[in-house]
Amino acid sequence: MKRDILGKLVLFFCILYVLVPLSVPIIYSFSRYWTHILPKGFTLEWYKKIFTNPNYQPSLFLSLYVASMATLLNIVIVVPAAYAVNKLPSKMATAFEYLFKVTPLIFPPLIVGLGILQAFNRPPLMISGTVAALVVGHALLGFPFMFRNVYAVLKTIDEVSLSEAAANLGANLFQRLIYVIVPNVMPGILAGALLTFAISFGEFEVTSMIVGFMSQTLPLVLFQELRNNFRVASAATAVLVYVSLTSFIVITLISNVYQRRKSI
Repeated sequence: MKRDILGKLVLFFCILYVLVPLSVPIIYSFSRYWTHILPKGFTLEWYKKIFTNPNYQPSLFLSLYVASMATLLNIVIVVPAAYAVNKLPSKMATAFEYLFKVTPLIFPPLIVGLGILQAFNRPPLMISGTVAALVVGHALLGFPFMFRNVYAVLKTIDEVSLSEAAANLGANLFQRLIYVIVPNVMPGILAGALLTFAISFGEFEVTSMIVGFMSQTLPLVLFQELRNNFRVASAATAVLVYVSLTSFIVITLISNVYQRRKSI
């Protein structure tokens, strides 16, 4: 009994430890004043300034564009890559799976940004400092998460039998990928795409290294705005939190629907 109570208390404080830093900017973004323990006055003024301020509009659209293109690039690359890894012998496939699990820990955004700067800073791929390099950098950050989701779904289906049946009907490799594999791994693609989009939309380190402050995404503008208008910066921070939470909720719903269909 005491262990159960202690476990619940530890879980409560862990949740509180995560939620408090996330909830404070959200509460602050809806308040007019917050000089004491509780905020005073409800307002949407700070959110309106994000969409009306000329400094925020271009950065918001640029963040949406880069996140969308990075997600699309990952889909085009990762789905065939996961399909190819799934064809490898089990030991090699397991090694690749483990590699992409630990890649975000081994190669933090700082290393990714430095690698992009060095790789694309000489002919014939001199795109360092451009939005194109930013898309590549954000796609690299999302690659492991996209791969893990797509590959996890691939392992749950009888992909070999499906591919062989399609091949017997005359389908080539491209047709098997588009008409057979992609529809069956769509839950993994959607989950990976949402994760990639959320990671790209809130990315700061790689963005600041690749383009500096020439092409300002929303996180870069948010960093500058912290000194000028903390309330508007809180609203911008809240928007980033909303994107992440929405992605998490949608991924959870997709997983639940997929599990229900699988159990039928």
